[in-house]
Amino acid sequence: MQFEVDIIVGLQKVASEGLTVFFQLVSLLGSYLGFIILFIAFFFLNRRLAYVFGITFIGGVGLNYILKHLINRPRPFVSYPEILNLSDTLGKSMPSSHALCSVVLGIFLCYFVFKLTKNIWARGGAIAFSSVLIILTCTSRLYLGMHYLTDLFVGAIIGAVISTIAILYIEKRKKKVGTKNTF
Repeated sequence: MQFEVDIIVGLQKVASEGLTVFFQLVSLLGSYLGFIILFIAFFFLNRRLAYVFGITFIGGVGLNYILKHLINRPRPFVSYPEILNLSDTLGKSMPSSHALCSVVLGIFLCYFVFKLTKNIWARGGAIAFSSVLIILTCTSRLYLGMHYLTDLFVGAIIGAVISTIAILYIEKRKKKVGTKNTF
């Protein structure tokens, strides 16, 4: 769709070396680096949550890999010469694994904070941080020429669905075991 190309081209009109480095770092934080940081934190704070988070994240990445090959949509910079390739990412475009990963990170972070405390500031901070991470990660993927807007929506929806399933599993297991712990 042309409007998706126009969004990417519009973002790339303000491209600079500093902005490109910033968005490359955001992309890294919104995927594997963010996973490693959060997994380590969860591992020391709550191992069961860390394991479910790890399985959800890795399972989501695996599902995403399969879907990318089935859908086989080329990256925007491959299909449109006016779009710059500002990253070194290879592979296919649909769905966005970075959108999927950042949504999984954000949802699990919020779930953990909401289970840990009733403090409205901590909860609000978790929501704000997660929202900014997701928005910046998705924007970075557009800016870098890696994804169309629809790739991001599909990745985010998959991330939200698998995170919801995982959290429902945690809650159901907690009720079945009859534990009064927060996890």
